[in-house]
Amino acid sequence: MGCAASAVALAGCITVPSAGPAHPATTSAGPPSYVDRLKAAPVDQPTGAPSAGTLPQFVTDSRNVACVFTTSRAGNLDQPWEPNNYDDGANAKAPTIPVVNCELASYPDPAPADVTDKCAGTFIGYLGGTALLTPDRVTYGGCRAGVTAAEASFGPGGTPSEAMSTVPVLGQGRAMEADGYRCAALDDGVACANLATGLGFFVASGSYELLGPGHRAPAG
Repeated sequence: MGCAASAVALAGCITVPSAGPAHPATTSAGPPSYVDRLKAAPVDQPTGAPSAGTLPQFVTDSRNVACVFTTSRAGNLDQPWEPNNYDDGANAKAPTIPVVNCELASYPDPAPADVTDKCAGTFIGYLGGTALLTPDRVTYGGCRAGVTAAEASFGPGGTPSEAMSTVPVLGQGRAMEADGYRCAALDDGVACANLATGLGFFVASGSYELLGPGHRAPAG
């Protein structure tokens, strides 16, 4: 269905080349990994983005996963979809680190082994629905009160914010890349990874998987 014909289309779409995506072969070791599938996924460039200065970002056609290629300072994300402390003066001298951040409207709870924060010592409020990939670490979930920005916009009864309503749509099997990371819409979810190291994640409404060294088994 074309962009203009979709009743729920956002302000941007992905240009789809005529050639289909490459498909990594299944071997005796089993089906290809998400990292192998990311390497084979054709990379598209978004069209109809709000402005040239907008951070690379996309939402899946199901509107369940939204991702942005952005940066972090002292643990604070440059997150265009919700208020944050990224520009606080106290963070000005902190190194700027390239990251990928994805948010989900419907999502699984984090496995106990993947809870990485004590939430100010309370051990309460570590929720799923977000995934963060940095050059040396991948996490699922985090401490927060309330819903994710994607959940507020695309969950039951949600209303897309001005920022979310203009995020370009990435079709199934297509990929975007920036700052050394690649993400693709796969299996009704999104896989993102640093292709050089294999570190990354897969997230979907019913499951997630952390990829790379130290992360072996799917969760969800």
